Amino acid sequence: MPRDGEPVVHSFDSVSSTQRAARDLLEGGRARVGDIVVADQQTDGRGRFGRVWTSPPGGLYATFIVPSDRLLALRAGLAAARALEALGAAVRLKWPNDLVVGERKLGGILIEANADVARVGIGINLTTSPLGDATSLLDLGVRADRDTLVRAIHSELMAQESEAGILDSYRARSATLGRSVRVDAGAGRTLDGRAVGIDALGRLLVETRDGVDAVSSGDCLHAPIVG
Repeated sequence: MPRDGEPVVHSFDSVSSTQRAARDLLEGGRARVGDIVVADQQTDGRGRFGRVWTSPPGGLYATFIVPSDRLLALRAGLAAARALEALGAAVRLKWPNDLVVGERKLGGILIEANADVARVGIGINLTTSPLGDATSLLDLGVRADRDTLVRAIHSELMAQESEAGILDSYRARSATLGRSVRVDAGAGRTLDGRAVGIDALGRLLVETRDGVDAVSSGDCLHAPIVG
């Protein structure tokens, strides 16, 4: 748990990625659950499925070391969304945990975990939009102090909340439910259908012509909104 009620923040000017830095600190016994790793920039940031995460100065790049749990993917997205909502940003969650405003991506989350400890990497565009289809808080007219936002996300992540509460709050912020989607579930399995629910395990329920499938992880694409 955080020491004396406050998280220990390991700050760096530049790292290859905060996920790797957190892993190294854990393996070296210099960090533990409750700590945060923050960097001004990442030289080799990665998103889900090994995608490059462009990380220039001026963004939020942090890894939160937290206990593992089965709804962590949803809880991490929810923690970031709540912290951003407190600043006035109308953020939604694209399953499982991308932060979006409309159809534009504001931030992403990468989780690496074992049975006990997870590293929750969160990247949020604060002042710049590195990719053309993304957005930033500044684009939205919201100014944020990075360190204050990091601590707000940490507080949300470490808070105690029932699974039912997490699921209800996540569903209420979902940008995916009700949409036509294509989900690459891995191993050559692709689902095309309508996102009709999120079950008690955090799986996305996709209604296809063959019935309803539950997807535990994958790459979810929204069909364009027409009209």
